[in-house]
Amino acid sequence: MSRIPRLLIVDDDAQIGRFLERAAQPLGFETKSLTSPEDFVATLQSFSPLVVIADLMMPKVDGVELLRRMRDVGCDAHIILMSGMDHRALSIAQNLGRSHGLNMLGVLQKPLKLSVILETLRKVVGIAKVFTADDLGNALDKSELILHFQPQVNCSSSPFHINGAEALVRWAHPEFGLLMPGDFLHVIEDNGLTRQLNDFVVETAIRQLVAWRDRGLDLMVSVNMSPRSFGDLAFPDRLKRLLDQYNLPGEKLILELTEYAAMSDLPSVMDIFLRLKMSGIRLSIDDFGTGYSSLKQLYQLPFDEVKIDRTFVSGLPGDSEAKTIVRAMVGLAHAMNLTVCAEGVETQAAFDYLAGLHCDRAQGFLVSPAVPPDKVVALCNKVRSISDGRSALSEI
Repeated sequence: MSRIPRLLIVDDDAQIGRFLERAAQPLGFETKSLTSPEDFVATLQSFSPLVVIADLMMPKVDGVELLRRMRDVGCDAHIILMSGMDHRALSIAQNLGRSHGLNMLGVLQKPLKLSVILETLRKVVGIAKVFTADDLGNALDKSELILHFQPQVNCSSSPFHINGAEALVRWAHPEFGLLMPGDFLHVIEDNGLTRQLNDFVVETAIRQLVAWRDRGLDLMVSVNMSPRSFGDLAFPDRLKRLLDQYNLPGEKLILELTEYAAMSDLPSVMDIFLRLKMSGIRLSIDDFGTGYSSLKQLYQLPFDEVKIDRTFVSGLPGDSEAKTIVRAMVGLAHAMNLTVCAEGVETQAAFDYLAGLHCDRAQGFLVSPAVPPDKVVALCNKVRSISDGRSALSEI
């Protein structure tokens, strides 16, 4: 069952509206743009968009007023705010929308980056498709779920090279094509399939590490874990058996979880973390800096790595506040003997700034989006050849 997702754009600059329409239409969006907010409420109700992208600063009615109007009519669309203002202002506006009970999807800072727009919109494309638990159970049984890998590059020493990758699940759907996690993960978590998916992802990642090792690539793989995994006290034992079965050292595997997940059931998390550490497995705190208890978690739990969220990285190196925050994060992590991985690195300037801070690793579109396993091999060879002759990752 499916319907056409609709996108409503509100920006007084018609050129930006056209740019966003061109970006969204290949993803299957039906689009409509408004350069004046006068007809906003009527269009909102007649067009019934799945997503609204609104400029925060407009001459007649600003984005803050639009948030109030959407609250008043009970808007259930996913809302994205955009502006040339700094990240702090956008973050405050996003929190304001959430306080109104609105479904805030994210923020876009101008000048707009196509890769960020596509990534944000892909999060909701799948909401227009309705899948059942049986659909996902069959997908697992039929091996329709696959892993792509986003390469991670060392940036604390020269020459740079790919030394790891983040495993990201995809659904090779026979009708809809390649689906992103946002299209189906909610079905898995709502229907008790989390353990089955986690076991599939971890074993597939381990088998891929062994395959790469057999081809001469010594890589690590990061795997995102659902918060519900850390209520499964048998998980460390199953994972230890897999590592033994494939004769793989535990330190080649990094398990990532968000700040929220780490504090959701602290006794169980500490129990599971300690047993994972006893198997040599590395632990990473994802989206660091976006929650409310980061320092407490770093102190209480045995993490090995901090991942700096793309919210801060995307402002580098031009945003002075982003620079201050990232510099503090890297310094804190290193003072606690943790490695640091920055995600969302899209420009050579951002990479160079991170390298200057001795950030350990980086991932993002500058290096590569998530790709099938065989392409990781080709990228490793290409990065190696570039690093032998020059220092710019943008040559990839």
